[in-house]
Amino acid sequence: MKKSVKYAATAVTAAVFAFVTISAVALCVIFPNKYTDKVCAAADEFGLSRPLVKSVVWAESRFDTKATSHKGAKGLMQLMPETFDMCATALGLPKNADMYDAENSLRCGCYYLSLLIDKFDGNVTAALMAYNAGENNARKFLDGEKIFPETQNYINKIQKARRVYGLFG
Repeated sequence: MKKSVKYAATAVTAAVFAFVTISAVALCVIFPNKYTDKVCAAADEFGLSRPLVKSVVWAESRFDTKATSHKGAKGLMQLMPETFDMCATALGLPKNADMYDAENSLRCGCYYLSLLIDKFDGNVTAALMAYNAGENNARKFLDGEKIFPETQNYINKIQKARRVYGLFG
């Protein structure tokens, strides 16, 4: 009787270990943690939480430096060329800086997100709405207009990813 209990306990322990291992691997596949040094440096430079920045990058590009949206947004943080140019100028990057360069994209994206958070008095959700749909639309959403389904989906993705990336630090 004792042997069967011991074997059962060992089997349960092995099954739990396998489940946890497979779950951890699946999380890492679904929520990659690439460019960690660059993400952390850009987040820290602009006073943003690292999980927030990782979540924005995940929602915007899934950590693909060559990502380009159907609207023309580019890079890890999916900035429009005009926004990238404004940020690059403010940060003293060379004219025609590469939007697909991870460090350029992260620095400009974090700078822009920090500006939006300041403009929306620290309201990160409002800043994320503005990052996704533009400042004017975000102000309309805050005034009671219906949030675009795409923007609501974006906010939900960010919230889900922040919980995961919060585990990584």
